[in-house]
Amino acid sequence: MSLATGFCLLAFAMLSQVAEIPANIGHNSLTAGLLYTVGMLLVSNGILERSDRRFPSWLAALYLVGIVGGLWYFYYVYPNLIGRIYVLNFGLGLILLNACFLARFLAVGTRTDRALFWLLAGFGAHFLPRTLLTINSVSPGTTPGEFEQSVFWKTILLTTPILGAFAGLSILGVLVVDIVTKLRHERDLDPLTGVLNRRGLERRVGRLWGMGHAGQSGVVAVCDIDKFKAVNDMFGHGFGDTVLKRFAAVIRDNTRRHDIVARFGGEEFVLILKDMEEDQAFALTERVRTAIENTSFGASVGRKSITCSFGLARIRPGEPFGITLSRADKALYAAKSAGRNRTLAEWLPDMIEILTLQERKAS
Repeated sequence: MSLATGFCLLAFAMLSQVAEIPANIGHNSLTAGLLYTVGMLLVSNGILERSDRRFPSWLAALYLVGIVGGLWYFYYVYPNLIGRIYVLNFGLGLILLNACFLARFLAVGTRTDRALFWLLAGFGAHFLPRTLLTINSVSPGTTPGEFEQSVFWKTILLTTPILGAFAGLSILGVLVVDIVTKLRHERDLDPLTGVLNRRGLERRVGRLWGMGHAGQSGVVAVCDIDKFKAVNDMFGHGFGDTVLKRFAAVIRDNTRRHDIVARFGGEEFVLILKDMEEDQAFALTERVRTAIENTSFGASVGRKSITCSFGLARIRPGEPFGITLSRADKALYAAKSAGRNRTLAEWLPDMIEILTLQERKAS
């Protein structure tokens, strides 16, 4: 809303100058200056709103009073055309550069963020050379007719619509990319738990493994909630959803920002703990398991605890993700066979013993 309103006001400001509405030069200068200033402030605020920031109200008021007050002073108190040109152009440029400073975090963000940052910086900075290079074409005593024929005014008429349209289309392009990115993000998220869904996991794994996994390390953990079907049957699906949401929240609280967490199926979750040592991964899953066991889910459960089990497997350089996941699944199956509510890792002695016993029984 701020961006749209801001660009509309900038268009009205240009129309006010070109069409000489109002006709009185002093009134026209103040009207156009007010529209330009408010429009530029709204555009700057709109760009910041994209990142949940705002242009400070006190600073916006300071710019508004300074620019409009300066235009009033250089027309009614000390008539000076060059003074009005400097106040308006340098003031608008400073607003954008100030917004650029407030949005400096964009310079190290995504490709789209960086493009928006440099667009804002370039558009704000151009006011200074444009004004300085053309200011010699006017003088304090220049008449309105002479001003309309000056190089400065012709430059303004030529560059403002072109740069304004370019800036508007560029920002529109950024917003379209934002919308598409948001839709993709929502498509890849599980709406109940807020972690990745199976599609999202496959996309992330495809990018991670596609970048070349040689030399990388870490752990893949597979987990699910013990006897979850019985929990649903006994307490209802609404309670089951509460358990799933709480379980996902505990995992997020214990993982790093770059770790991959996904709901792989009904009550099954997958964690990709890239570049994490085996003992750290084991400790993490144990914290999650203990936290769930000690969580009170309401009086309806009574003394019965909700528990979960984990199976862990090493990430091996060059090995496809599906094979690593299969090994983690085997560890999870062993944990359930050993009595549930436990974490088993393929590298632990008790895990090796359980798998050996299972193989003997199968033969």
